[in-house]
Amino acid sequence: MKDYVAHDLIVNTAVLGLGLPYLDAQGNHEQRVAISPVYQSFVGLPPLCIVVSEHEAVYDQSILLANKARSEGVCVVLGVWKYMCHVFPLLCAFLPESRQSVDFMCDWIKNH
Repeated sequence: MKDYVAHDLIVNTAVLGLGLPYLDAQGNHEQRVAISPVYQSFVGLPPLCIVVSEHEAVYDQSILLANKARSEGVCVVLGVWKYMCHVFPLLCAFLPESRQSVDFMCDWIKNH
């Protein structure tokens, strides 16, 4: 996650400075992994639509989640954009790429 803060305008070093101590207070790495949704069973889940930027803080976790869900039989559609920040679809009134991501999600919903 730390590698992406140089590009992510939402989850930046200031946010990490506040967030990492919070995570540390939740237990050690193994305890956090044990409760992370990424490491739980995906068997029986409905199809997933994941929208992420290659340059945001949770890119690696999103790819891990998509791959794990697929390996457990879940239909996953993954939309990946470049140079966008965390939660970039929320900026659809301002950024064309954000509007494209919302359209991507809407099309997915229409087909599922």
